[in-house]
Amino acid sequence: MKRLKSLVVLSACISLLVNLFAIPQIALAANLGVTKDTLQSSRISFNGRVKSPTASGSSHVWMYTTSSTPYFSINTANLHAGDTVVIGTGTYTIDGIVDDDEFTLTTTLAAGDADDTDPIYLKSKPQHVITFTTASAVANGFFQVLVPAASAGSNDGVADTTGFDFGGGTIDVTPTNATGYTFSNNAATASGGTYCTAPANYHCFEFHYSGAGGVGTAINLTVGQTSGTNSLIAPAPANTALGAAESYKVIVKNFTNGSNPATATATDQTSTTIGLIEAVRVSATVDPSITFTITGVAAAQTVCGTGSTTDVDTTTAVNQPVAVPFGTMSLNAFKTAAHLLTVSTNGQNGYVVTAVEDDQLGLGGGTSPFIIDTDCTSTACTEVVQQNWNVATGYPGFGYTLATGSGTTMAFVNDNTFKSRKFPSLADTESPITIMSSTGVSNSHTGYICYRLAVDATQAAGDYENMIIYTATATF
Repeated sequence: MKRLKSLVVLSACISLLVNLFAIPQIALAANLGVTKDTLQSSRISFNGRVKSPTASGSSHVWMYTTSSTPYFSINTANLHAGDTVVIGTGTYTIDGIVDDDEFTLTTTLAAGDADDTDPIYLKSKPQHVITFTTASAVANGFFQVLVPAASAGSNDGVADTTGFDFGGGTIDVTPTNATGYTFSNNAATASGGTYCTAPANYHCFEFHYSGAGGVGTAINLTVGQTSGTNSLIAPAPANTALGAAESYKVIVKNFTNGSNPATATATDQTSTTIGLIEAVRVSATVDPSITFTITGVAAAQTVCGTGSTTDVDTTTAVNQPVAVPFGTMSLNAFKTAAHLLTVSTNGQNGYVVTAVEDDQLGLGGGTSPFIIDTDCTSTACTEVVQQNWNVATGYPGFGYTLATGSGTTMAFVNDNTFKSRKFPSLADTESPITIMSSTGVSNSHTGYICYRLAVDATQAAGDYENMIIYTATATF
C-alpha cells in the first residue's frame, strides 16, 4: 500500500487565505492575460488512519485524531455519506458520519482492512478549467499547462500531499476552438515523462493548434471531466491546521510550433494560484491575494429583507465553525437561515463566488428519500430563474435568496416576497452558478445568502443532509 507524503466546506463555509509560491519568470516572455484555473470543486483529498477498536466484520470505523506523517486528515469533517473511500486495500462506501473520529460503512470491513494504522483515503478529482487571454499572435503553436506534482509517486492513483496525482491512467484534455486557434493533437503527460522533465515536479498538458493565433483572444482549456473520470487527484492535507488553505501554483505557457517545452523558452507565460481547503464540509477555491469568509447570522434577523426573518442561528454549531442547523421542522411551515459572505481581493479584474450542492437533502445524507429542491410556487423557479416563494403549504422544498451587503453585485436579490432559486446539483452534473461578483479590486465586499426549507406530510421522518460548495475565484 502507498504511504502518502505530507481542505471543502460542505453545507456551510470557511475563511481562507492563499499564499503565493515564488515561480521564476522566463526572461522577455510577456504575461498571458486574465489567467485563472477554476476547479469544479476545491474539496481536498483525505488521508487518515484506522484506529482500534475498528475490527474486520464490522461496519464501524474509528480513526486517529492525531497526525503521523504523511497522515494529516484527523477529522471526519472532510467525509460525507456516500463517499467512496479506500481502507487498507479495500474500497468502501460511507453510510454515515457518527462524530469527529467515527463513521460507518454500507458494508463490513474485510480481513486485513481493519488493522490499527491502516490507511484511509478519499480521492477528490475535480475538473480544472484554465482560462486566459493571449499576449502574442503565435501561429501554429501550442499552449502548455503545468500542474504541481509530488516529487515521488505522482502517478500511482493515490492522493499525494505535495501536488496533484496523475491517477495512474489517462487524463482528458479538452480545448475550445477560438478565432485563430483550431486545436488537435492534445497531450497529457505525467511528471517526468517525455517533454515533461522541466520544470521538475509538474504534470504537463499540451494543447496544439493550427491557425494564425491572435492578441487578446480568450482561451478556454479543460483538464479532466466533471464526473471525475480521467481527472487529476487533488492533494491530501500536508500537515496544515483544519480550516487553513493549502495553495498550489499553476503555470501556463505559449510555445512556437515544434518547440521542446522541456528546453525551449516560451513566447509568453504566466501563473496563477489555486487554494484547496478542508473544513466542515464546505469548499472554496481561491486565487492569490484573496480572502473569503462565511459568517453565521443569528436568528430573528432581516438581513435578506422583509418576509425572510431568520428562524435559525447559524453562528454556532457542534463540531462546525459554520453550519445550517434547521433542526426539527413543522409541516407546511418555513424555516429560514442566513450566512454573511465576505470577499477581499487585490485582483484588478475582480472576483466571482459560485455555489453548487452535492445533491438534494437526503435522508442520513444519502440519495433517497430526499427533500426536493424547491419549485417555488405555481410559477416555477429554476437554478437560473428566481420566483416568489412565500407560501409553504403545497410548495415544500429547499431553496435560497440573496441580498446585497456592500460593494458586491449579487446575481439577484429578494424583493420582500422571498424571490428564490434552487441550487444546481453536482449529482445531476450541473455547473456551479455565480451568486456574487465584482469587476474590480474589493475591500470586504459583503452579501447575504438566505436558505429556506419547508416540508409537508408526505416527507418521511428522519435526519436530512446535503452539502453546499462555495468557490471564490479572483481574476488578475
